[in-house]
Amino acid sequence: MRPGVKRLYRWSAAAALLVAGIGAAEAGCVRRVINRSPYFAVASRNGGPSVGIPPHSSRSLRMLAPGRVDIAAHCAGRGPRGRLVPVGPPVAQDSYTFSAILDRCDYDLGLMGFGQGGTEPFVLNVPRQGDLTVGPFGPACPPR
Repeated sequence: MRPGVKRLYRWSAAAALLVAGIGAAEAGCVRRVINRSPYFAVASRNGGPSVGIPPHSSRSLRMLAPGRVDIAAHCAGRGPRGRLVPVGPPVAQDSYTFSAILDRCDYDLGLMGFGQGGTEPFVLNVPRQGDLTVGPFGPACPPR
């Protein structure tokens, strides 16, 4: 076999091992926080950096190991550049634990049972297992 072909096979084998290793390290789930309300939602996973979810949009969270998601809904206002930002203290907030085993991720419902659950304005495992939805709820913010 020619030396150039051997080198190509070695690089191909190394690349395949690298990809296989990355795939194993990426075990877990990507789930969504869906904001169906007029409020600005803020979520953080395991006490880490928070992510803002403007009204009527969603953001993805990666669940790699069992942990906790903190979620809060704030009144929405316009920031200095005209973008929506959270304003004032939360009008609703809660924390939920989740399980993440291989590719199965969902929120622990405890006494609520299987399937979907939560208390307004937050609904767990909807529309699919591991998703968290901020549902529409009554007015708590002054009109804009």
